[in-house]
Amino acid sequence: MSLAKMTLQGLEIFLQYQNKSIFDLLTVPEGIEKENLVDNIMLECGEFETLYADPDFMRQAIGSWSLKHQATFTRWVNALSIEYAPLENYDRQENWTDVTDADTTNRLNSTVTANNSSNGTNSTNVAAYDTSSYSPSDQVIDSSSAQSTSTDASTGSGTEDVTFTHGGRIHGNIGVTTSQQMLQQELDVARFNIIDEITKLFMQELCIAVYD
Repeated sequence: MSLAKMTLQGLEIFLQYQNKSIFDLLTVPEGIEKENLVDNIMLECGEFETLYADPDFMRQAIGSWSLKHQATFTRWVNALSIEYAPLENYDRQENWTDVTDADTTNRLNSTVTANNSSNGTNSTNVAAYDTSSYSPSDQVIDSSSAQSTSTDASTGSGTEDVTFTHGGRIHGNIGVTTSQQMLQQELDVARFNIIDEITKLFMQELCIAVYD
């Protein structure tokens, strides 16, 4: 193998004749564009010699290397995706849920009893033709008795739990750093380029970075 094929670019050219790429087994998490990463690696490391001279072995090594750092790459993506207020350094959020037991029992028991009775006697007195005094002629006795009883009883009970949910948030600058300092830190974070960071890691572990 010639000296040209000892470089990353040389190994890639060699594999392309076999319809393969040295980056075929490279895997990246969602949020990173593989094509952009490969282009940047070739741009930054293409002229460096590789740690392994065999093209197929180097191809396998790149795949294993990317799997080893997959969790790190994922954390970088997640960290850069967090939304926050750059000029705030305190954000406290609380949520509470209160449950109140309301046990109400309503009972109504009523009994109504009605008793009605009546007794009556009707008499008719007639005077004889030869006397002025009256004597009973006929007598009607009317005796009636009525009784009615009614009972009304009702019972009701119910239990209902009442739930209250409320929350609060306190946020802003609590004064440990100035707004200008936080702004400078935000600019430093913005300079973090995940493609460049992965490329640097690739260079350190898979390339022999010797500058002529």
